[in-house]
Amino acid sequence: MSVTHTRNFLAVAILASAAGGAWALPPSTPDLTLYIPGSQANDPNYANLCTGSIDYYFHTTSTPSAANNNNYSAIYCETNSTKVSGLPAGTKKLWISRRRLGASFVGLDAVTNGTQLTYLKDPATAVCTAFAGDFVSAGVHYPYQYACTTVTGGITATAATSDATPDVFHGSDNVTPGLNDINTSGLTVRALAGHIIGIPVTLKLRNALQYAESLNGLIPADCVPGDDVRADCVPSLSKQQLTSLFAGQVVDWTSIHVDVSASLPGGIPGGGGTTTTPNLAELVAYGAASHPSALSNPLDTTVHICRRENGAGQQVAVLANILQYPCLGSAAPSIAVPGGLNDVGYATSLGAVDNCLSDYNDGSNKWFGTSNAATAGGYPDPPATGVPHGNQWAIGIQTTERNATRGANYRFIKIDGALPTVEQSYLGHYPLVSEYAISWKNPGSGSTGGYKLQLLNALVNVSKTPATVSARNNANSNHYFGQAGYIALSANGYAPSETWDPTNPVTPYTHAASGTPNACSIPVVNPDFGTVELR
Repeated sequence: MSVTHTRNFLAVAILASAAGGAWALPPSTPDLTLYIPGSQANDPNYANLCTGSIDYYFHTTSTPSAANNNNYSAIYCETNSTKVSGLPAGTKKLWISRRRLGASFVGLDAVTNGTQLTYLKDPATAVCTAFAGDFVSAGVHYPYQYACTTVTGGITATAATSDATPDVFHGSDNVTPGLNDINTSGLTVRALAGHIIGIPVTLKLRNALQYAESLNGLIPADCVPGDDVRADCVPSLSKQQLTSLFAGQVVDWTSIHVDVSASLPGGIPGGGGTTTTPNLAELVAYGAASHPSALSNPLDTTVHICRRENGAGQQVAVLANILQYPCLGSAAPSIAVPGGLNDVGYATSLGAVDNCLSDYNDGSNKWFGTSNAATAGGYPDPPATGVPHGNQWAIGIQTTERNATRGANYRFIKIDGALPTVEQSYLGHYPLVSEYAISWKNPGSGSTGGYKLQLLNALVNVSKTPATVSARNNANSNHYFGQAGYIALSANGYAPSETWDPTNPVTPYTHAASGTPNACSIPVVNPDFGTVELR
């Protein structure tokens, strides 16, 4: 079955042809195909299988200029045995089709159970128009050469990517409603790198936290709200505070109080009188006069949460590493859902998280008024555009590979005082690091025939190296507070440095000390190397 979003692109195609646009490879049947649903975590690395030029294909439901990689994308290129050991001699046309829709769990379910999904099938079937486009999301540029309107169903996944290893995709919060836990017994799982996941907050909430923590001593007293220069001015929340927020135990920002007795011994207005322990909203109301460009009274003091759908890998990582779900069994708190005293909304893609946070901060309508109908699970849609919003304090979950240019009005915060950087991950201070993986059915199942296994092994071999990780971080993850993104795994055989060396981004810690990745395990020093920096 093909699903076509009808639009007449003939005129655009003629214009592209007249302008000299041409396919790097003609829109013909590929020699080799990979269909990979799930997490975006490995997306930049597929190009490492290619020789020569690469064409990027993005999906659109309207015009070519509106194409994006939020749900569907593909690359088309040539490859040979110098890139993929075991291929026959000669050049082969390679089509790698990616589906982010449904995130990590939907991809793992497709591989585990053979669930067939929709993809951009091939350059011809996808009905594509040559177009030199540039999709920008949270300051990251994603150029593409073709906009495609048609996705085709009934396609079997070759492999799936996930932001955490598949062993943790069980329990209702980590499973798409109506589907079953992931059974890993028939899977080949390859952990590729540590994924440094961040806690983003709306810009105005970040400013409020900066102001509060500069007054109570958590960050230097000379930090000014709105600072985007100094790493030591990044505010922090603890794991316990984050757990309370994401689990819906703290539903209003007035529950957070700040001790200003040392910095403002006379107190400030609050609590019906004068107080040295104001809540966060009272403190911002006091500071707005002296910092009008950074601080303002919020529209409300409700905790707004831009969460992901069940089974989205980055959220699964937050649940495992912060809430310890499902690791503690029935003792683990569940993530909040709509209907409580807080405000919980489903942002069902990385771009949707960016837009959700931006809307709550800016009052824009990038996420408000949209639909979640395309995402399996029956999740409620975002609020209508007419619902008052803007200048509200929201929190979310996002890869630190985004927003390094600060193009969106949210910022990442510290956890327990540790920055979400490669260095702090290496030191074992930053706790929200998951091992992202690619998984496929064990050889012999039939899904890895036709040189697919050779392609997958080549992809693993290039994706896991410290050099690949470093190059990717250098390209996408240089934040003002330090470099974030990913960290190579010592469990893959790479030796960590005795002390931090930015040219060798390898973590000395592992979730696989027993030999098998376990996302619920507390990372320990890899016994194969037995070295760690004390700092």
